[in-house]
Amino acid sequence: MSSASAAAELLAVANDPKHSESGGGHGAKGVDFSRIWAVFRMMELEKANEPDFLILFESVQDVAELDSVTAPTRAKVYQVKKKDSGTWTWSILTGTVEPKAPSSKAAKAKAALPKFPKAPDFKKVPESVLGKLHLSLNAFTALPVEGIFLSNQGCDFPLESGGSTATTMPCSLADLAAGHVQLLTDAFASLSPGGPPPDLTRVKLQKVAIHPDNLNAPAIEAALDLLNERSPGHAGQAKAFVETLVMKISPLTRRTDTCLSFAELVKERGFSRGSFIAALAALEAVPDRNALFNDWMNQLQTEGMDFMTISSVRVAATRAQRDRLTGGTDVSREIDDFSDAWIAANPPTSKLRPYVEAALTELKAQFIAHRDNDLMARFVMRAITKCVDPN
Repeated sequence: MSSASAAAELLAVANDPKHSESGGGHGAKGVDFSRIWAVFRMMELEKANEPDFLILFESVQDVAELDSVTAPTRAKVYQVKKKDSGTWTWSILTGTVEPKAPSSKAAKAKAALPKFPKAPDFKKVPESVLGKLHLSLNAFTALPVEGIFLSNQGCDFPLESGGSTATTMPCSLADLAAGHVQLLTDAFASLSPGGPPPDLTRVKLQKVAIHPDNLNAPAIEAALDLLNERSPGHAGQAKAFVETLVMKISPLTRRTDTCLSFAELVKERGFSRGSFIAALAALEAVPDRNALFNDWMNQLQTEGMDFMTISSVRVAATRAQRDRLTGGTDVSREIDDFSDAWIAANPPTSKLRPYVEAALTELKAQFIAHRDNDLMARFVMRAITKCVDPN
């Protein structure tokens, strides 16, 4: 298989509307879930030192992952679905009725195949989650491809080895109990009559720990790990880095026009490792907030602020940074907003101590339940942020 034929095949599949997802069925939170998972996946790939990768959005299913931006040799195709609560049912994922488990061990030993009162109905299989995924995989003949159904919620299907998918994920559809495997084999075969037997080892079920009400947290944690390893001085900007990546890929998830070439497909709907490294390099160009914070603390001490106050403000800043990385609270955001407004009306002066103490007086009047060191730490952090990025 040449890289040209692989790219041409992928372009052809991406241009077939049968194999793309427009995002309409997700809802706003579902689209955000898909985007934030893609950012999380980029962190995984970069941490694994993959030499190259390309993430394509709304091209083949929800997300397609290639091992190269120029010469792909393999691909993964993802159906990425958010679910607020509960587990995924067999009927939703497959469009069929789940086989009933044998009532006893003896019956189980005799029952090689599920028994139905009538022949299984496969009419809903083409529009089912796994049915669509299987059809997309079947559209490829040159490029090795596997499919993954990925969600924040799992499913509870029996495994041939014992146990359940609820506690054993990821796993392939071939790992399911014999009756379930046979039913899926027949269901998928009905989608391509006369074609080769379905290969259930190519389709996997995977669960990811992303909570619908706190989507960014896992990606921020992954970014923090990566930055601590690659750029420790910028680890405090993990949240901003994730938000930047989400902002960069958001337009890519809304483009559905037919592309005339693989290069155009990459440009219109792709985010490569090169783009990821460029975003990381842009972060490196931003002044180190930790160094600036230390400069402010040192100057405040030089101007006569006592050592104990400086020490308590440093501790409070560490707490505030942890809070910021997890999204913050309504009150912490109110303090930040108040600080931003005060800084806009009162630009920093060469003498920092009177400037910070004047701000603290205003903050204490507005947020009487908070300790001075917490308010001072948050104010200084906001002042530094405004110095780094006035917008």
